Amino acid sequence: MAELTVPARMEVRDRATWTELFYDLVLAFGVGQIAHVLAAHPDWRSLGGCLLVLIPLWWAWVDVVMAMNAVRETSAQRVFLLLAGLATYGMGVAAPHALQTREESLLYAGCYLALRLVIGEAIRRECAVYTIHPYRAGLAFALALLGCAVLPDAWRPVCWAVAVAAEILAPLVLSGHLRQLAFGVNHLPERFGLFVIIALGENVVSVGAGLAGTSPGFVELFAVALAFLIGCALWWLYFHLVAAAVAHALRTHPTPSIVVRDVLSYGHLVLVSGLLLVSVGGDLIVTEPTAIPHAFAAVLLPAGAAVYMLTFCYTRWRMFGAASTTRFFGGLALLGLAVLAPRVPGLATLASAAAVLVGVNALEYWLIASGRQVPLLFRTADAPAGNAS
Repeated sequence: MAELTVPARMEVRDRATWTELFYDLVLAFGVGQIAHVLAAHPDWRSLGGCLLVLIPLWWAWVDVVMAMNAVRETSAQRVFLLLAGLATYGMGVAAPHALQTREESLLYAGCYLALRLVIGEAIRRECAVYTIHPYRAGLAFALALLGCAVLPDAWRPVCWAVAVAAEILAPLVLSGHLRQLAFGVNHLPERFGLFVIIALGENVVSVGAGLAGTSPGFVELFAVALAFLIGCALWWLYFHLVAAAVAHALRTHPTPSIVVRDVLSYGHLVLVSGLLLVSVGGDLIVTEPTAIPHAFAAVLLPAGAAVYMLTFCYTRWRMFGAASTTRFFGGLALLGLAVLAPRVPGLATLASAAAVLVGVNALEYWLIASGRQVPLLFRTADAPAGNAS
């Protein structure tokens, strides 16, 4: 993640711009490309490969968000953001086969390097005095991926995985630089919330596209309705409470950099990964809802929903020192459903997951609307009482 020290005279951005929203369209293409690979080959090998190309794409997006958080929008900066979009587009084009062929690997890694250079130049032009230690680290990782791209096919995935693992750990090692920064308490939650929307949108697109051109019967249409209901419930879990809670935490947390690193950067990566699993799992089930899916394909949807829900327990704990009981036990219920999923028809898995997700949302809504507190777990000594999930 690009973390930069900006002069005190600079004001952080308050809201997302139209250029940033256009950039997100490019990102949506890349996320869709990765999801389609897993849908075509639902196994552990494909899942690992998808994560290895998703994570650099994620950090690249976080880099762009942090850079745009620190600069004014001018025509020049719009051009830099559009160039970043072109580089991201190249990464999305190469993503499906980035680990299989040297040509695709070089395209992916070359675009990633170009993206890093564009981000650095955008910041340099805006800030007369700046220190971007993690940017330099990100540039090193881009060069490392470029080196991996030229390796023989047998070595490329292993070395790529080592480089990606190092990139994941970099924000932990370099987190001290975050404490010197000012953060846009409206801009950052809005941008990360938009990424969640992109991942949720992939669920809508993939499930709907799976039945396009067919003549679906009642069972298939009912499965689509359940998949859409699951998407709505996942949306509600995030945007009913969490989006506002993140903005509140950025305003009130004694160390806002913890929220940026642990909740926005790491936490949202896991949230998006869970949503991609839900998207692929829903797509595979809707095409044959009465069949019992292959074991790996069967667990994708409930396991992804469980990861998504349990991640809220972690993010709330990092922000406010406690996790919500509703989401913790809801996540455990979804994990139990994932264990049962390979033994039941896909339609039963869809209906059960929808029931759990809607039930958690309904219970939280009732608790808050009736003036009650959501029960908490894993409370620290200084954790405030509250309903922010």
